[in-house]
Amino acid sequence: MSWVYVCIAAGAAGFLIWIIVDYLNTSAGLKPKADLARHEIRDCESRIESEQVGTEATRLEVESLQREVAELEKELVEVGRKLEEYRQRERRRKPTRFKLEE
Repeated sequence: MSWVYVCIAAGAAGFLIWIIVDYLNTSAGLKPKADLARHEIRDCESRIESEQVGTEATRLEVESLQREVAELEKELVEVGRKLEEYRQRERRRKPTRFKLEE
């Protein structure tokens, strides 16, 4: 009866060794792929960071340009108002000239 227990123990040991060898073969094959994936992840993270820096710089530039555009629009409205005032004065001074142009 003891030989049955010895056979079961030997079979279990053989099965355990087979599982360990299979695990080592699989992990050896996956390790380079995992290292490559980590390297690609680091590359992508560095590209994302550089793009975020570029995006931030562009955003700041756009904000400054928007402020400048707002100032120029105010200036344009003011110049247009001054031009209209000037035209009104010219119409009062020389009404016949404007009637001929219209």
